[in-house]
Formats: sequence, structure tokens, C-alpha cells
Amino acid sequence: SDYVNLRGELLPFVRLREFFNEEVEESITSKIIVVEYNGKKIGFVIDDLIGKFQTVIKPLGRIYKNLKWVSGLTILGTGEIAYILDIPNLIKEINTVKISQ
Repeated sequence: SDYVNLRGELLPFVRLREFFNEEVEESITSKIIVVEYNGKKIGFVIDDLIGKFQTVIKPLGRIYKNLKWVSGLTILGTGEIAYILDIPNLIKEINTVKISQ
């Protein structure tokens, strides 16, 4: 497991590119977003943070029912599709990381 010191607290984190078996690009700087679920925190290393959007979340059709870590999708203003991660299921799946409070 990887950990980072966040304000004196050891925070476990996961690189989402590695978790989703995506090609890993070398980056000089990394961004970590911290999520909390059920009183426990975990960090996700991301490529970039684009911003905050108000979206309409569309449910997934039957064809996507096997996507455990996606709870829905939305269409961005550019016409691109963005998947909405299912944080509770994603955290449960990451069994190699001990989530600390």
C-alpha cells in the first residue's frame, strides 16, 4: 500500500490509472483527491482536476451492468461522456489498501 502524510495523518492512496489497468504516464506532479466513506478516508491519484460541474446523472443501461465501479454517466458540455465513479464499491474493491480513519 502507498501512504501520504496529510496534515499529520497517514492516508492510504491508490493510483486510479494502475487500478483500472491504464497505461501509466510519468508525471512530475500528482494530484490526490481525498474521499471519505463510512468514516474512513482514502486518496485517489488522478491525472487532472477539471473543475466542478452540476450534471444530470444518467443511469447505466443493461449493457454496462458489469461495471462495478461506475454508478452512472453524464454528458459534458463538449459532448464527451464522463463516467460517475461508485466510490463505496470502488473502496470495497481495493482490498490491498487498509483504510485508516
